Amino acid sequence: MNRKLMFVTAISLIGFSAIFYLLNKGKSNHSSHYPMAIGDKKDKNARLTWELMRLQDPATGKIPRGIRAKELKFAKELPKANDETSRFANWTAMGPYNIGGRTRAMAIDVTDENVLLAGGISGGLWRTADGGQSWSKVTSPDHHQSITTIAQDTRQGKENVWYYGTGEGFGASASGGGAYYLGDGLFKSIDGGTTWNPISVTSFNSPQSFNSNWEIVWRVATDPSTDTADVVYAATYGAVYRSFDSGDTWNLIKGGAAYFTDVAVTSSGVTYATMSSDGSQRGIWRLPGYLDWADITPDSFPTTYDRIVIGIAPSNENITYFLAHTPGGGKMTEVFFDGTEWNSLWKYEYVSGDGTGSGGIWTDLSANIPENGNVFDNFNAQGSYNLVVKVKPDDPNTVFIGGTNLYRSTDGFATSGNTTQIAGYSPGSTLPFFSSYPNQHPDHHWVAFMPSNPNVLISSNDGGVWKTTDCAASNVVWESLNNGYYTSQAYTVGIDHGTPGSREIVAGFQDYGTWWTNSWDPQKAWTFPQNGDGSHLAIVDGSGTYYFSRQRGKVIKMTLDANGEAADYRRIDPITGDTAGGTYLFINPFILDPNDNNIMYLAEGNRLWRNDDLNNIALTNEWDSISQGWFRFADSLPVQSMNITTLAASTAPAYRLYFGTDNRRVYRVDNANTGSPTFTDITGLWSSAYVNCVAIDPRDADKVLVVFSNYNIYSLFYSEDGGSNWIKVAGNLEQVPGGSGNGPSCRWAEIIPLDDGGTVYLLGTSTGLYATDSMIADSTVWVQQAANEIGTVVVDMIDTRGSDGFTAVGTHGNGIFTSYISHFWDITGNDELKMMNDELRIYPNPASNWANIEFELTAEGDVSIEIFDATGRKAMNDLRHKMGEGRQVIPINTQNLANGIYYCTLSANHSSITKKLLVSH
Repeated sequence: MNRKLMFVTAISLIGFSAIFYLLNKGKSNHSSHYPMAIGDKKDKNARLTWELMRLQDPATGKIPRGIRAKELKFAKELPKANDETSRFANWTAMGPYNIGGRTRAMAIDVTDENVLLAGGISGGLWRTADGGQSWSKVTSPDHHQSITTIAQDTRQGKENVWYYGTGEGFGASASGGGAYYLGDGLFKSIDGGTTWNPISVTSFNSPQSFNSNWEIVWRVATDPSTDTADVVYAATYGAVYRSFDSGDTWNLIKGGAAYFTDVAVTSSGVTYATMSSDGSQRGIWRLPGYLDWADITPDSFPTTYDRIVIGIAPSNENITYFLAHTPGGGKMTEVFFDGTEWNSLWKYEYVSGDGTGSGGIWTDLSANIPENGNVFDNFNAQGSYNLVVKVKPDDPNTVFIGGTNLYRSTDGFATSGNTTQIAGYSPGSTLPFFSSYPNQHPDHHWVAFMPSNPNVLISSNDGGVWKTTDCAASNVVWESLNNGYYTSQAYTVGIDHGTPGSREIVAGFQDYGTWWTNSWDPQKAWTFPQNGDGSHLAIVDGSGTYYFSRQRGKVIKMTLDANGEAADYRRIDPITGDTAGGTYLFINPFILDPNDNNIMYLAEGNRLWRNDDLNNIALTNEWDSISQGWFRFADSLPVQSMNITTLAASTAPAYRLYFGTDNRRVYRVDNANTGSPTFTDITGLWSSAYVNCVAIDPRDADKVLVVFSNYNIYSLFYSEDGGSNWIKVAGNLEQVPGGSGNGPSCRWAEIIPLDDGGTVYLLGTSTGLYATDSMIADSTVWVQQAANEIGTVVVDMIDTRGSDGFTAVGTHGNGIFTSYISHFWDITGNDELKMMNDELRIYPNPASNWANIEFELTAEGDVSIEIFDATGRKAMNDLRHKMGEGRQVIPINTQNLANGIYYCTLSANHSSITKKLLVSH
């Protein structure tokens, strides 16, 4: 497997760690219950390709090295909403309460089996003290959220000490698409996993020479055999390390630059390690103490191997199983996309000496890896993405192996006849209709057994955390422990815009389909009307009709029953769309026209479609694309390879469409609801990059905000004349005025009209949610919102309802958050300065030599005025006044200002407002 490390030289001194890698193998998509396709045969890595397009530095085609840690450190210095006031909008974690996200790491506390710790790949570490009936997040917002491995020191008197590792080397999506969400070394807890601190020598800014290896931590393990030292092992990218002092210092004990590694320790202190074949110290190794490794790799083991995971038999620690992804060798199985995979399973039994040669007995069990003639039933490691082997603590012959599915063998895979599939996909599933195993989820990463009862097994996978009370049963029954384990990864979120007071929310999730709720109760379970990778979606205003989509542009019209379950459906994307295959983006945009929900606009590569007959499409429960109502615009983008990446339709005036592309261009289409109008190019003087969002002011479609999502480019541009002129408005979100540096990736924006006539601009980024109430060119100040609730998790989409300010935020790691935003103090936290249009005036305007600033204060306070030109340069020094309660007027001298547009910012008592000032002499 080609694993190309994609990184560039660090741009600044800021940063701890987190490096993004582009790998050429990704994980498959999966789902349950309703018809879908698992991805795209033309591009098995469509998700990674799409996300890399959004995030890469356009100048290099790569994700900047260490950008996650650097942007987190940069975000710590940005202003946050004032926590001392109660006037802020209250943000609620709305779930989905009953689903989890991708979970590689999980462990059971040996001192209290009700205590579990589990970690989301982009959602942080969570802890439950009641056996999974409720969870609390225990990582702080400024710590790295990519949890890959957890271990407890199980020695008596030391059980309060825990470790977790960060940095996923295969399969992440939150911080970079196509790039991997890598880490900041190890973290440690000394209070039972309640609070955590980084182990400094493993972080990105450590003085140690090996710190880059710590950006991927595959495994952390403790040695329970000695009381004279606190021994910890870490398997990282390229190496295995050992510490004798609980992580304060580390020694390299196995190197060779292997990409995949693993480590496991027996109760007597024997250590096993594996290193993939791309490293100079490749193979399977055994260490009986602390001195010399023995290479015990069997002679007939495949010559090419990637990840090898280890499963020690607790009841007979001389027996160890090794499960490996071995391209070209071992057992071949048919998998998704009409492809094949090769994997190997070996059993090792230690006999004597150092375990090599006749000192160890090897048995090749690869022929018995499950293959049942069905791509869903067959073993599938997805190129090393999901791979686990564990042995039942009371029986060395009951062995569990996990890939997309979880299997149990009662004879140690000595034969194929005693193997049962117990989780993952539903046995016998076929395309296009398939399902998951009851109350379970595919893509398995870890299993753990209850110390007091080895029949009780906890499983973690891409759907969170699950429990069975009898893993030996002929029909294994599972219970979800995802009760407030908020680690789901949302791509999209939508609400009912036509019904004030409605709590209806739909959201699309990575690998987990589309979910629905209409409850005010954040602990009520959501329902699952549509599978696949949840993509763009819409609720018809007040009607009970829904449009959902999944990867690669498959759009479904659907109705739901009273419980939110799918009632009737019809796939409706155009039958002549995507005829070449692959022209739809992985998460492909469509929207309904806000003035007429009978109209849909759909992007297809460099072309645009419109359907104006949605209401008449019958729900026949068929899974074929259609021609009814579809019209493809005659105009197209000038370059065949360009893609339309985002769509936005106006409210007032009606039927104006804006769309952005993956090549910096933004277009405007007037009267888009009828005929075949041409595309007007309104692109500003900005860098070639990916337009991830266009936001329109619903009161005035001339006011438009364009959001670029790539790193190392300027992110935000604003127009008040329909795109004829643009100003930069990213302000303090850029470390460097030109857009380079450690500022976040901006993802989505909404323009929210306020009850008092003002405006809130809400912005989702890779370091959380931000807002401003004033666009003052490059001096715009963005303030972080919900710092303690949303924190620095990636915000991929926002949806708002103007009638009552209801706002839903989709995060890629902690699910959905909601609030109401109707007043400026919802984002500023105070109302000392009234900001109603009729109480903040600039006159005369245009001004010649003098202008008066009139406003009202509700309390005495300090007042300052700043004047900025259209480029964001400060044109007039601060004018500061101590003023009392009541109406005030401040005259300003404008005779030295050149003719043109200026922005006047008035600040008082921690609040501010900006008005446009025209100067004409």
